[in-house]
Amino acid sequence: MRFAIFSDIHGNLAALRAVTAAVESSGPFERVIVAGDLAQGGPRPRECWEHLRDRGWTLVRGNEDESLGLSRVAHGEFPPHLRAAALAQIRWTREQLTAEILSGLMMLPRQYRQETPAGDLIVVHSSPCGTNDRRGGPHNTAAEVRDAYGRTGATAIAFGHYHNCFVRTTEFALLVNVASVGLPLSGRPLAFYTILTATLGGWIVQQRQAPYDAREEIEAAREREMPEWVIADAPLG
Repeated sequence: MRFAIFSDIHGNLAALRAVTAAVESSGPFERVIVAGDLAQGGPRPRECWEHLRDRGWTLVRGNEDESLGLSRVAHGEFPPHLRAAALAQIRWTREQLTAEILSGLMMLPRQYRQETPAGDLIVVHSSPCGTNDRRGGPHNTAAEVRDAYGRTGATAIAFGHYHNCFVRTTEFALLVNVASVGLPLSGRPLAFYTILTATLGGWIVQQRQAPYDAREEIEAAREREMPEWVIADAPLG
């Protein structure tokens, strides 16, 4: 069984189109799964949602999807010096989306689980404990990782959130970070995706990249009058 998994689109339609073409040319897949942070951050959140919805892929909710409900900012999750900027960006994104889309984002599940010949696969945005859990990074301790991921019974857990692909083998499961489609940490316009293959002998992991034209997103941001400071921080590669 083969699965294509990617995450963290952040409203970057050019990157999403690039990864879509790469995934569709690499199929067929049992399922294509998108691990959250779909709309918030880039200039074309509505188009990204419609693109994903029209393909019928499995979508999981991320922390930035939840932020569009404003509750994370209102309850002080962002540091005080970042709160005003975060709220302004969230409000701009909300203005681009319909009430139906916002409701759809809020209703997405936090987890997807699938039985496979290699054992169960779980896909989440950050960890099974929450969409903004930060205990699964490459520098976290074994104890922290076990607390966050070790109670699911799955043999593989795929997630995004860190925007940096890595694989971690533990005594309880294979942990696979699928990096980011629309906000590459490298600063280069490369959309990341992962192919996971389940066999009777275990899991095969292939982590790939698809180039995209960041200029297209910058032009879209200016056409839609995104604030210049938002464009400077936007996930455009």
